[in-house]
Amino acid sequence: MRNKILQEVLNEIPKETKIFVRLYTDIVTRINQLLEMKGLSQKDLAEKLDKRPSEVNKWLKGEHNLTLRSIAKMQSALESDIINVPYTTAFVSKDAKEYSFKTSVTVYRNQDKKITSLEDEEKVYSGEVKISA
Repeated sequence: MRNKILQEVLNEIPKETKIFVRLYTDIVTRINQLLEMKGLSQKDLAEKLDKRPSEVNKWLKGEHNLTLRSIAKMQSALESDIINVPYTTAFVSKDAKEYSFKTSVTVYRNQDKKITSLEDEEKVYSGEVKISA
């Protein structure tokens, strides 16, 4: 009985709400990973942002709607990407002129490279370590 009621409630949640919760969770997880990799606390991040520790704590507990500006500030303070937006680039091969063949590739900078430390991340983002597309 409970499972059926729970499932009905879950089915009524709008798709955009489910997407929001997933994205928010991913962003907060990423920020906490960066803090751990850099050996920083939430208090340290608050100091870098010139914010009260309680405000940063609200951001990372999900009690505050993060803005793109606040994410950008945290990204700047942590000196690492928090959100990684893929971009699509079109290219034409040498044979394409004859066949008018075009293709595009979506690139995720860290798609198949497992980043386990700050050094790994810096190598990928600096281009020192190449990843296959």
